[in-house]
Amino acid sequence: MSENPSLHFSHDKQIDIEVEGVSQKRRLIIDLTWPALAESILVTLISMADMIMVSSLGTYALSAVGLVSQPKFIMMAAFMAMNTGTTALVARFKGAHSVNDANSALQQAMNISLCLTIVVCAAMTFFAEPLVRLLAGSEISEQTILEGLGYLRIQIYGFPTMSFTFSMNAALRGAGNTRASFYNNTVANIVNVIMNYCLIFGRFGFPRLAVAGASLATVIGQFVGMCMAVAVLVGGKQYISFNFKDRWRFDLSMIKRIVNIGIPALIEQVIMRVGTLWFTTIVTALGDTAYAAHMIAMNSQQISWTTGMAFGTAATTLVGQSLGRNRDDLAREYVKLTQNMGYYISTSIALALFFFGRAFSGLYSKDLLIIGLAADMLRIIALSNPLMNARFVYVSALRGAGDARFMAGVTFIGVLLLRPVIALTLTRVFSMGLYGIWIALIIESLICFFIVLFRYRSGKWALIKI
Repeated sequence: MSENPSLHFSHDKQIDIEVEGVSQKRRLIIDLTWPALAESILVTLISMADMIMVSSLGTYALSAVGLVSQPKFIMMAAFMAMNTGTTALVARFKGAHSVNDANSALQQAMNISLCLTIVVCAAMTFFAEPLVRLLAGSEISEQTILEGLGYLRIQIYGFPTMSFTFSMNAALRGAGNTRASFYNNTVANIVNVIMNYCLIFGRFGFPRLAVAGASLATVIGQFVGMCMAVAVLVGGKQYISFNFKDRWRFDLSMIKRIVNIGIPALIEQVIMRVGTLWFTTIVTALGDTAYAAHMIAMNSQQISWTTGMAFGTAATTLVGQSLGRNRDDLAREYVKLTQNMGYYISTSIALALFFFGRAFSGLYSKDLLIIGLAADMLRIIALSNPLMNARFVYVSALRGAGDARFMAGVTFIGVLLLRPVIALTLTRVFSMGLYGIWIALIIESLICFFIVLFRYRSGKWALIKI
């Protein structure tokens, strides 16, 4: 049902995608991108602060948190997949001026999150330990495994708040409100880092919980973020909002539309997590020192991907809303502008990582071997950073169009086939150690970039109905 958008008001600036002139389009991209970019940078910096505080406990603690990150990502996979459908649908409905359908998509996304939370948390409660031990292999110490399990069990209890927040922020982004997610996550992450300091080290009267304290601090921050997201959506001043009376009623037709995009995206996420788990076992086989250096480099290089992810958020919203108005020409123009704007920033970040990688790595550890290895990995990844960030934009544009099936195929080729096979070859056959791991990451990323670029240029994504 189409409605007059002028009847709906918001504290957040309502975007008009059909603006005239390149400068106005660039301004619109910036309006959508800066909150997402600031949010990504903030999350990365907080993640770095988390790891720095954890690493002060010893190499075992750093490896423990890194070890359980993959099981945690498995828990998140289903929600990330369904939220792909939520963002794409809300963007289409916003472009078509159908606020009732946009609200229905939000409400059904919350229903899906509730059901998935029950299933995923129950499964992880039973399978957490065997999964972590499988990842650890024989080269990771028992202390690391036990600390990691303690961290993961606390995360399971706090998972419902994170899943609901994901759904709410996904809908807000689809509506073009990237600022709400930024504000929510800013406060949540500030709470997280403060509680980290209190609970890891036992400051200000709090107990000293070490690695478990880092996990509990994350859960507390997530709860604060959820409360803020709810407050935004119940105020009735956004394009989309909660209706508590109807929120838990199941609308099977809308759920089907979300699932039609979400199932291929879920398959993609499962493929990604299985491939990443396999890849992690290849890294852990190199031992605690190499794995600690790997985790430091992975944590530090996240800042190099923030540009691509932020501009990708803008691409998802703008492509979805443009297609909602049957303007695929406008969608292409926005993708081109978004790509060009992101390229210059990502190149600057890549240069910083290349030349200052050792300084970044030195924040996490005093071990010169670990610092040197991590710094070398950052130099390797910096060489491909601009193209990897460009890939984020194209991938986000395809997801905004609902092209989830193709993306599942690309993930299968890249993460489940190319990345682990190349890594195994370089580490086992050519004995390249951690260098082989990161060279494999670059090769896989570049091949998948060109596959995604070919798909985008084919134009088939513009014909998808959701």
